[in-house]
Amino acid sequence: MTITDHRSHLPATSIADAAEAIGVVLYGDFTCPWSYLAYRRLAALRVAGLGFEFRAVEHDPWRAHETSRSEQFAEVQREMDTVLGCLRPDEELPYTLAGFVPHTKAAVSGYAEAAAAGVADVAAPLLFEAFWRHGLDLSDPRVVRTLLGEAIMGGSSSSDPLRRWGHAVDVTGGPMTTAAWRLVREWRGEWTSLGKEVVPVLVPHDEPPVFGVDAVQHAGELMGEWAVDPSTPLEWPQPGPRQPVDGFSRRQVLYLPPVARAR
Repeated sequence: MTITDHRSHLPATSIADAAEAIGVVLYGDFTCPWSYLAYRRLAALRVAGLGFEFRAVEHDPWRAHETSRSEQFAEVQREMDTVLGCLRPDEELPYTLAGFVPHTKAAVSGYAEAAAAGVADVAAPLLFEAFWRHGLDLSDPRVVRTLLGEAIMGGSSSSDPLRRWGHAVDVTGGPMTTAAWRLVREWRGEWTSLGKEVVPVLVPHDEPPVFGVDAVQHAGELMGEWAVDPSTPLEWPQPGPRQPVDGFSRRQVLYLPPVARAR
């Protein structure tokens, strides 16, 4: 079946409209250290009252086929030295390098399902920290399903595989629902329309987009303007209760095999 999506390449004005309604829009990739730092800074600013929305993109989906894992990991190691040098006084960036850099198709798909279900703020830190703090393989659909299961079941999705079982991605790492599939295309279309395919990209209200390292520095400047203490530990949103899945307000319906008859 072919699904036609008329919103996949939105004009830049629609991104500006979103930034006006939300505060700031951030485009980033879960295995990009600059995106990780930018997300943490904006999360700290959200506590102070600045709204933002994170939109996930897979920065370079073909890179995994063009370079070896050792080359990708060596590049991240070098990049981390630069990232750590950009931290503000008393700011921390917890991380443990895992020895590999996974592609993020499954992570982006799972995050899109979380966004469609209204639990993006729960899912994003789970995915960022799964790689940067725990070294989990975000390219594995089984890992993404496990990470996001509780969050998805606590969301508002009407899809049975999501609300009953928390299946945020299919076995190939793709989205489960049309709504999430459209979000993945929409976010990527918006991101590419900005003119530079780098991450992160920060789109503030009433200001031009800020790209790459400059986006991270801009988020740091906002922390100074909003008097945000960079040493304050971040507290991430937690999954909510699972929604009822039948007409009797029961939270979960499990299949239990019949007890084998005694011989």
